Amino acid sequence: MSVIEPSAGTGTGPTPAPSSMPTPTPTSPSTGDPAPADRHDAPPVAEQVSFIIEHKVRPGHQAEYEKWLHTIITEAGKYHGHLGAHVAKPPPGGDTYVISVRFAEREDALHWMNSDTRKHLMAQARPHIAGPEHLKILSGIDYWFTPATGGVSPPRWKQWLTTVSAIWPIAILLPHILKHLFQAVPALGRVPFAQLISTMITVGLLVYVIMPRYSRLIARWLSKK
Repeated sequence: MSVIEPSAGTGTGPTPAPSSMPTPTPTSPSTGDPAPADRHDAPPVAEQVSFIIEHKVRPGHQAEYEKWLHTIITEAGKYHGHLGAHVAKPPPGGDTYVISVRFAEREDALHWMNSDTRKHLMAQARPHIAGPEHLKILSGIDYWFTPATGGVSPPRWKQWLTTVSAIWPIAILLPHILKHLFQAVPALGRVPFAQLISTMITVGLLVYVIMPRYSRLIARWLSKK
């Protein structure tokens, strides 16, 4: 199977208007007075979302479909929160393309999926696609373990073992590497800055460097029953 990996977009497409509904002021359960500012709950951390789309292309329409695919990926890249796209072409004799499109937040992804731009482009693709598109929404680590050609994700115990084996070397090596930084800048070695720096580096390595490549490397084992 050949793979096309378009570069991640840095789009600045239109974003949905913020809700006009007023936000209720937190109050003390005992007095009903406004709660102190430092007791407010922390805002939720945004989680990346991926759309996995399958298109079955009509015989003889592959060239026209791939031109259309390039156009829609380019347009998606103009929208806010777009992080990139991955296209898995069918093997020889096959007819199904699998496209994954990543966004920084669920709201960004839904904004693109429901946009007039995508609806117009999908109308242009109808002559080239046999049947409806199949679409799945994934978030968090589920995307790491989704086969590039679609299908069922591996069992949870394999996902757990893979994630542990990826984090373990980082947990061993990173403290030794950061020790030199903390010695050079002692303020960064204090709680909670040291833990924050370590966590940010670990998660960044997993999400952007290790897991996308590691999951492809062991894809055969992950998919083996």
